[in-house]
This record gives sequence, structure tokens and C-alpha cells, in this order.
Amino acid sequence: MQLFSFLAPTAQRNVIFCFTNARSTFYTPGNTAPLLKTMLASLSTNDISFKKENTFCFDSESFRYLGALRNEIEFTNDEKQEYQMSWSTSVKESDRLINYIEKKLTVYHIDNGWQSIKHAQFEISYMIRPILETINILRNFLLCKSDQTNQCIELYSRPLHLTATRCRSCKEEIKEMGKFYIFFTDVHEIHNECITCPCPVDKHVPIDYTLNYRWSNTTSMDYRNKTSDTLNRLCQMSAQLAYFLIHTTCSTKHDPFWDGLQEMIIEETCICEIQKSANLNNELVLELSKLKDQYEEYKRKIESKESTFDLPALYELMKVIKEYPTVREQLTTVKKRQRMLIEQHEYGIHKI
Repeated sequence: MQLFSFLAPTAQRNVIFCFTNARSTFYTPGNTAPLLKTMLASLSTNDISFKKENTFCFDSESFRYLGALRNEIEFTNDEKQEYQMSWSTSVKESDRLINYIEKKLTVYHIDNGWQSIKHAQFEISYMIRPILETINILRNFLLCKSDQTNQCIELYSRPLHLTATRCRSCKEEIKEMGKFYIFFTDVHEIHNECITCPCPVDKHVPIDYTLNYRWSNTTSMDYRNKTSDTLNRLCQMSAQLAYFLIHTTCSTKHDPFWDGLQEMIIEETCICEIQKSANLNNELVLELSKLKDQYEEYKRKIESKESTFDLPALYELMKVIKEYPTVREQLTTVKKRQRMLIEQHEYGIHKI
């Protein structure tokens, strides 16, 4: 159901159905078929074909048989014949599936103009961290206030591998950037358990990229006003996105932007406790707290109106956010990582 809410109607002709462990149902969909037909009938479209042509039934008993043979487990001739049939049937279905994909299906591309609630939800999920990291240009706002108008901190991102996480329990390294102290994320790798630290897996959160920071001397005289305007607009637009996630998609009960702001405040407070000379970090805690209050006020206003989101307007809002250079740079890195993961798991089928 979620898949159909994400894809455009033009993708329906490419839908195929694969069933496993089919030996017990005589290599047919079995009792699942009427349930699936009922589910498909409940969709707003009835153009999805569920026929023999695009339905494939496989069985995995033969693999268990091969594993048992290696452990010298004996089988009767009748059992061997059943496993042979399981293997032969699955091979035929695999050939039929490949032939169907090759001859009957056309490549489906997700149109950049396609809009859906589920697609918007995915897009926003990738935007949360870039937006929150961009909000931390508050550092540059404070640098302007301290009369360092010719300097600002720029961030740049680097994509990470599939198993990269950040541990919420481990202490991260603090580095000095001018008059600021910044936590630098230590990347932890998960393979069933963390191979970097002894903390439980549930204390780790997946991350798409790491951030590094550098000085820039390109700050213009009106940078402070532009920074203030950017913060206000991002704060307001984030509240709109959070409302959409909570009240329209119902994908979460928690506000990821509020949670992110709160975590930023906790991190900066921790830095201040460790580095007693971190005066600008102290100011950053105060400014982030004010921003969080402002964010909560925006949310209350939106909720009081019980707003409903029109998808074109939501996509336009997302487009505006993506045009902020710091957000855009991070989203480009996210896309690079997605491409890396696809290439890592891609396998081309060559004709024999």
C-alpha cells in the first residue's frame, strides 16, 4: 500500500508479484491471492494486473536440502525427488521472471515533477539534518555581533558508507574554530554490533555524511541581516514541514526539528561545561533557546489554524528550502551517498 502511494500511476504496468516457500501451496499464491486481490481492489486505481503472467512462485526447500547434505543428513528417495522438483520449479520461475522483465517491462523513471504524500515524506526526511545544520549558522551571526565581520564558518560534507552511525553515548572530539568550540562526529561502524565502541546498537543512529568546517573571509557588511532573515525563514518553514509529517502523513508523533534543536542546545551546553572559556558557545546556547521558543510559537500558530497541506504548495516550500546554499550542498552529498549504495548493490544481468 505504501509503495503504491509513492509511485506514479505509470509505474503500475511494471508491478510484479513474487511468492516464496511455495511448495506448501503447490507452487501457487495460495490463500494469499484473495487477500491480495481485496487489497488491490481497495486502492483508488484498479489498473494493477495480478495474473499468471506477472506472478512468480519460488521455493527455498532445495537450499535447505543442500545445506543438510553438507552436514551428512540422509534422505529417502521420495524426499530427494521433492527437493529436486523444488529446485527445478524455482529455476523455471526464475527464467520466466527474467524473460518477463526483459520483454514485457519498460524502464520506469520517477519523474521529477511527480508529487505524492509518501514521496514528500521521504524528501523531508532527507532534509531534516541539512536544515538543522544550516540553522547553526547562528555561529556566524554571533561572530558578526562580536565585530569579526570579515570571518565566517563554512561547512562542507562528505558521504559515508552504508554501516556508518553516530553513537549517542560516546563522547565526541571537541575542536576549536576561532572563538568557537565544535563537536566533531566520530563515525562508528555497525556489523550486528558496533566495532568502534561497546555501547548497545540502539544507542547508535545512522548518518549519511560527516561535516567539516573551514574559515571564509567573504562575509559582506550586510551578512548579519541576511543571516537573521535566513534563520527566521528556516524556522518558520521547518514548523510547516513538521506539521505536515505529524498531522498529514501521520508518520511520526515526534517533531524531528524540535528534537534536533533540543539536541543542539544540549551539545552546546556540554561544550560549555567542558570548555570554561567557550564564551561564544554560551551565547550560542542562549540564541538557540530563543530560536526554539520562536519555532514553538510558529508551530502553535499553524496548529491553531488546523492547516491542511496542498501538495503543490508543499513542494514549492521544499524547493525554496533546497535553494539555500548550505542546505543544497548537504543534500547533494546525501544523493551521492544514495548513488554509492545503489552501485554497491547493483548487479547487471548479462545474456548468455
